[in-house]
Amino acid sequence: MVCETLNVTRAAQMLNSSQSSVSYHIKKLETELGTPLFRRTATGLHLTEAGDTLARHVARGLAAIGSGLDQVASRAGTVRVALLPMFASRWLSSRLGQLLEACPEMQLAIQNHNNSYAHMANPESFADLGVQWGRGNWPDFEVTRLWPEKLVVVCSPDYLAAHPIRTPADLARCVLLHVDDTRMWEEWFGANGLRLPASQSQMMLEDRHFQLSSTINGLGVSLFASWLVRSEIECGDLVDPFEQVFDTAFAYHLIVPDDIQLSPVAEKFRVWLTSERQ
Repeated sequence: MVCETLNVTRAAQMLNSSQSSVSYHIKKLETELGTPLFRRTATGLHLTEAGDTLARHVARGLAAIGSGLDQVASRAGTVRVALLPMFASRWLSSRLGQLLEACPEMQLAIQNHNNSYAHMANPESFADLGVQWGRGNWPDFEVTRLWPEKLVVVCSPDYLAAHPIRTPADLARCVLLHVDDTRMWEEWFGANGLRLPASQSQMMLEDRHFQLSSTINGLGVSLFASWLVRSEIECGDLVDPFEQVFDTAFAYHLIVPDDIQLSPVAEKFRVWLTSERQ
């Protein structure tokens, strides 16, 4: 304030302080820095070169702090959620209206990811919390499994007609579609007393939506959480050759980075999501 007014008395009035207190703090700062910040002349105060340099840096610093405070204040009601696209479209979208009606102050910022949130170097810069598919063994996160899952083997009717599937061993002659890696298929084969053949034909796809459309278009056989493809099975776009579901260690999980302190509105979202059921 003294830098702006170049008058100790006026600065003291604006700061609601005394002239002696302002003068004391200027002198104390000059002593600590080992250099004068003001030249005192008959016409008033003038900044020295050191005082001018310090004033410019302080002004930039205060502007940055003000900008940060404005951003935090504007984001007070915003929850950044890292979501898998299929989970968002097939589960969350139909429930959003009820959530936002109950929490009108909540603003959601949806950050799409391809099951990569738990493996990011700085996940807290991407989202406050997220949904991840897997077994739940991610270090440095608070992990909550949302619900147990059942898997179903599906393919298109035309693919099944061209590649009869009567027993689990018949899948060795099929193209296995998957996302990320083959761990789900390895689990499924193991649960059926088999091993995934090293020579197995397979295709890795970018995300679950692409996997679903590729399965419907007859490119191969897929494993999905049973509820995700219920409508496609019911309308006949997909068929379940075994007509049963299978247990799995995989599930959707809500994960929060350990070094994140959730805002009150983000905590509301966490409580809501973990209390909902598929």
